[in-house]
Amino acid sequence: MNTNTRISLLTPFLDGDYYGKIFVELLNEANKNNTTMFTIQARASLKNPVAFHYQVGTSLMDGWLLMTNPQSVLPIAPELLKKLETSGKPIVTIGYKEDSIKCHSVVIENRLSTKEAILHLIKDHGHQRIAFVGGNEHLDLMERFEGYLEALSDGGIEQDNELVFHVNDALRQGGYLAAEAMLEKGIDFTAIFASTDLNAMGVIEKLQEAGYRIPEDIAVIGFDDLAPAATFNPPLTTVRQSFEDLARAGFDVLYRQINGETIEKTVTKIPTTLVTRVSCGCKDIPQIEQTIDVQKQLIESNTILDNIIKRYSQFVERWASATREKNFNFSNMFGGKTHWGCLALWDKQENLIISQAYSKEGDPAPPIGLRVPIEQFPPIEYLPQIRDNEFIRVQSVKNERGDWGFVAIVGPVDELVLISSADITQVSFTISASALERDELFQQIRLIAEQLEIVSTTTNDGIWDWDITTNQIQWNVRSNDIFSLIGEELPIYYESFMTLIHPKDFYRVKNCFKMHTEKGDYLKIEFRIKGKNEEVLWVYVTGDSIRNQNGQPIRIIGSITNISEKKLAEEQIKHLAFHDGLTGLPNRELGRDRLRLYMEQASRYQYKLGILLIDLDRFKVINDTLGHQAGDKLIQKVAQVLENTIRSSDTISRGIYDDSTVARLGGDEFIVILSHIHDIDELHLVANRIIQKFEEPFNIENHEVFTSASIGISVYPDNGEDFDELTRCADMAMYRAKENGKNQMEIYSSELNSLTVERFTMENQLRKALEHGEFVLNYQPQFNLEKNQIIGFEALVRWKSPDRGLVSPLEFIPLAEETGLIVPIGYWVLKEACRQNKSWLDQGFRCTTVSVNISAKQLQQKDFVEIVKSILEETQLPPANLCLEITESTAILNVENSMSMLIELSELGIDIAIDDFGIGYSSLAILKQLPISDIKIDQSFIRDMDMDKDDAAIVRAIIAMAHSLELTVTAEGVETKEQINILLKEECDYVQGYYFSKPLTAEDCAKFLS
Repeated sequence: MNTNTRISLLTPFLDGDYYGKIFVELLNEANKNNTTMFTIQARASLKNPVAFHYQVGTSLMDGWLLMTNPQSVLPIAPELLKKLETSGKPIVTIGYKEDSIKCHSVVIENRLSTKEAILHLIKDHGHQRIAFVGGNEHLDLMERFEGYLEALSDGGIEQDNELVFHVNDALRQGGYLAAEAMLEKGIDFTAIFASTDLNAMGVIEKLQEAGYRIPEDIAVIGFDDLAPAATFNPPLTTVRQSFEDLARAGFDVLYRQINGETIEKTVTKIPTTLVTRVSCGCKDIPQIEQTIDVQKQLIESNTILDNIIKRYSQFVERWASATREKNFNFSNMFGGKTHWGCLALWDKQENLIISQAYSKEGDPAPPIGLRVPIEQFPPIEYLPQIRDNEFIRVQSVKNERGDWGFVAIVGPVDELVLISSADITQVSFTISASALERDELFQQIRLIAEQLEIVSTTTNDGIWDWDITTNQIQWNVRSNDIFSLIGEELPIYYESFMTLIHPKDFYRVKNCFKMHTEKGDYLKIEFRIKGKNEEVLWVYVTGDSIRNQNGQPIRIIGSITNISEKKLAEEQIKHLAFHDGLTGLPNRELGRDRLRLYMEQASRYQYKLGILLIDLDRFKVINDTLGHQAGDKLIQKVAQVLENTIRSSDTISRGIYDDSTVARLGGDEFIVILSHIHDIDELHLVANRIIQKFEEPFNIENHEVFTSASIGISVYPDNGEDFDELTRCADMAMYRAKENGKNQMEIYSSELNSLTVERFTMENQLRKALEHGEFVLNYQPQFNLEKNQIIGFEALVRWKSPDRGLVSPLEFIPLAEETGLIVPIGYWVLKEACRQNKSWLDQGFRCTTVSVNISAKQLQQKDFVEIVKSILEETQLPPANLCLEITESTAILNVENSMSMLIELSELGIDIAIDDFGIGYSSLAILKQLPISDIKIDQSFIRDMDMDKDDAAIVRAIIAMAHSLELTVTAEGVETKEQINILLKEECDYVQGYYFSKPLTAEDCAKFLS
């Protein structure tokens, strides 16, 4: 290729009155100045404009001409504009002004020209109401609308938006549709300015059809002065602009800048001329050069039409030739009109790879596989010599489904370039994109076919093909492996296949095939096939139809998969979902389903159901003492006992245990559902039998473990009609059994429901009591028995409820323990007791110790030691003035954790006392290891020891044992002189009780100390 100047023209189109004329004149100027013209296009879309962003040829060009704009069908992306600007090469825009980058613009004087035309209608013809018809797809048209507004303003006419008619294109059709809108709205104007001649002609045609006279009724002015304007009926008044001048000026400015000239101004404006004719009301003055040879024009039109038909026929032949082969043939598509071309497709690295190339005149063509960066496309080292009237056309090949790459072709200008939409080459690019898409789809199909071939020989699935016309089925090799598992050969016919289907699945499978063939439903089904030796296999069959032109299936092709292992796993999962993993019993969900089934039968046959809710007594103590593994084994043995008890023939009549369910609800809670109940005594019998069974010990890890059961009973339908309601009632009854001493049963009654409501109300009030500060502390003095001196106080919490009055701890502490509220309540008690004791010390009272009861839940807190430390630090109470009281059961609950905490607290200087000693479960060996300093004898032994020798003996033994362990002893609940005498005789260390003082308020304690 010759090394002359290279310029690039970026444009949406290369044909028509506007783009075609400018392009031809630019090419003429390039030929005169030894310059090679590159035209660069994307696939311009009228409906969905996409910004052109490709940096194609940016490193090859000496300068850029831009004939597109942000409002066109091919806007330029901002990043490409910036790339062109930073290259330092000159840029000239033709037909619009680009403000986003530094460049020179050559534009038509649209605004002043339009203003002059409108003022002509106002001043020379007296029009006041003038309509505007135009679009906004090009900046020229937008400027013409601005000129229309300025003319109205200068003429003193107020703008009326009702007179503005927007169109979608600059062609006759756009004007015709605008006139239809005028007629529909109602014409109340006398003149029209159309932003293009073609719009004006379309408006006139429609108005004349409707009976309006031009210009007598409505005057019309257009813009462009196209050739048909002078011969139109009536001759069209218009604004004449020179596209040739626009092109020459644009090329001139760019060429001078390429050659180093500096041009100060940034805009060159091309003047226009108002050409008055009949359509505005002026007299037409025909000019000699405008005389039309109609016969000659007709001959030329026929010649052009013949050429268009011929070119489209050639295009169809090229299209067929290019696409009938196995792959799209690029040279067959473009080689007829051009002598050199190359097709480059994108690779994954966003470079272009030469895919096809041709050269008709012996020039070198780029080699297939050559990688070309987009900035260097087309490869100039392979471009042929460019002759006059030839140019290099670079086109993006893309469609809605893909962006394939770029084409570069070299050839002459099309002889029909001035006819809009006659650019066959542009159509060829669109066809090329579709052909490339077809090739890619074919390649994908080939890959899929290859993959299916490999899959069919390597997969464990069987492939089948049922020819419905012959009724024969073909199978792949793998299918034989499936049928051999049931001892059968591959069935050749549809009927022989159906005979292998399990009887329970037969009609379901047959119906599935029927629905597929008749209605097109998906063919996806699981079923069993059964061999002659009764072997059964679960299979999963899928398929789809090939249908004829009438929509009737002629073949069904699908797969068959052995899913026996999957079904077995599903059954196992289903079992786990509805059964307890530890005991194998039904779980809550299965129990709910069973009860629903039993209720349906009970309603039908008029009998009742019994629901027994069973909770183990003392299970937590056993679990924490012997460990969770032992606890799990106990749960398993309890499940066996319940199952055996319910199923035993001597429990109750056969009807009940035939239709009964034992389920585990969780933890140590079980439920028994009994059917065919006709008398409440039947439930008593079963419950008592269960309670009797629990009298026998359970052998757990070489330990004899005793536990008992509390049972709550509800009845369907008397106490409820669903699972939740019946279990709620049984739960209330079970809690009443526990409150009454455990190891017994209780049947639900309405009274229990009232107690439950009361319990719920108390719980809510208890929560609010903590928030509202309703708790107070009383303090009961503790005395040294021998010296008759106060040694401290035991802090006792009271609830001062606005609704209930002063509530005893015996009423609310058990509920607080159960709900967990004992933890925040205990925190408040400990903090308040420490604060009060520090206050007494600060008042100068003799050093005393405050004793605070600690619950099991508090001691289970991992940060309990830190909590005590923080309270002592906050209240500034010395640790020696605090004693923490715990019960025996609390001490041995999670003994290792309790022991480490109590040792750490003792090392701080805090005293530890065992409260209510003698009534709990403890081991002397464990007590010996605990860092306790005092044992408090439960008041139940003190109360009757002056009359009951056994109680006196127990007190005596406790005191002796404590002293032998070097521990002090405190007697609780001392109320009589006789009790004092016995305690003095047995050398008891400390006492507290009503004999000395009832619990006092903090204020009364201060007086007591004084």
